[in-house]
Amino acid sequence: MKNTVSIVASLILAVAALSLSALAQDHQGHGMHSQKQQGQTLTVGKKGEVHFTSEVKAGDTVLKPGMYQVQHLEEGADHVIVFKEVNMPAGYRQGNTPVGKEVARIKCKVEPVNKKVSNTKIMLRTNDKGEKEIAEIQVAGEAFKHLM
Repeated sequence: MKNTVSIVASLILAVAALSLSALAQDHQGHGMHSQKQQGQTLTVGKKGEVHFTSEVKAGDTVLKPGMYQVQHLEEGADHVIVFKEVNMPAGYRQGNTPVGKEVARIKCKVEPVNKKVSNTKIMLRTNDKGEKEIAEIQVAGEAFKHLM
């Protein structure tokens, strides 16, 4: 019995490792392109996922608690961050998350950072109304920060 449990646990770990590897490759972004900015190459189109446990303002939009896909895009000369809902149905497994509709789009300024981040990060601030709002975003795989 112990051997069976051990084999099952090993299989689960192997599948999880493969899923994470596939997820990491998938989040490199499709439709990306690069441009030079301040001596560094800026790759546009990278994607990441973030989870909010409370309401957060993204520009003029209030994002409800939940999971969101974040993507950096270019629109003409402007840089924008797009938030799309990520549905987490029963039986949710990482890498198997259907992306829903766009819920927010924010213009941003792009500044270089010392090194690429491995996980998407969002820094919040409290506005004059006492609401949490997005101040800065770093998308996984980018060596830039996006300032709101």
